[in-house]
Amino acid sequence: MDGDPVGNPSIRVFLALPLGALFCDELDRILPLLREAVPGVRWVEPGQVHLTLHFFGSIPASETGRINTSMQNIALNFSPLSLKMDKLGAFPGLKRPNIIWFGVEESGKQLLFFQDAVQNEIRRLGFEVESRPFHPHVTVGRVKKTVRDLDRLTEKIPFRFPTPEKTADHFVLYQSHCFPEGARYEVLKTYPFSKKA
Repeated sequence: MDGDPVGNPSIRVFLALPLGALFCDELDRILPLLREAVPGVRWVEPGQVHLTLHFFGSIPASETGRINTSMQNIALNFSPLSLKMDKLGAFPGLKRPNIIWFGVEESGKQLLFFQDAVQNEIRRLGFEVESRPFHPHVTVGRVKKTVRDLDRLTEKIPFRFPTPEKTADHFVLYQSHCFPEGARYEVLKTYPFSKKA
C-alpha cells in the first residue's frame, strides 16, 4: 500500500449505490447468457454490481473521515430511490465495446438531484469532480479481447427491459482492492437514506 512521508496510507475509494443484491434475480438470469454468448470479457460478479456516484481514486486514508461526515449529512436529506435496470449498452458503443453495462432508470429526478448533491459536497471538500454528464449505469463486463457488434446479440437475448422497480435504501463508501483476477470492493461505510417520504 502506498503512503505519504508521515505514514498515512493511501487507499482507492469510491461512492456508489450497491445494486447487485437489489437486482440479483435479473443479473442471475442474464449474466450466464452473456458469458456464454460473448467470449473475451471479464464479467463482474453479480454481488459486486454497483452504480458509481463518484470515484476518488487513491487518497490518504485519513480523508475518509471528512467524506464520511459529509455523506452522512447528505443521506439525511434524501428518501430511498426507486430504480429500474434498463437495456444493455456499452462504451464507447455496442459496435466495438470496451465496457459493457446496463442503464439505470428512475421515474422522477431524485437520482439526479442526489448525485448532484454528492458532487457538490465532494467539490466543497476540495476533491476534483467529474466534468462529463452523469450517465446512470452499472458496469457488468470489461472487454479483454476484440468484441464486435453487440447490437445483434441484444436482439437474441430473451430478457425484458426495463426491469421492475426496486428500492435502493442506502449508498456506500467502498474501498477498491486490485487483484490479477479483477477488482474486489470492500464496504467501508454505509449511508441509509433517512428522509421521510
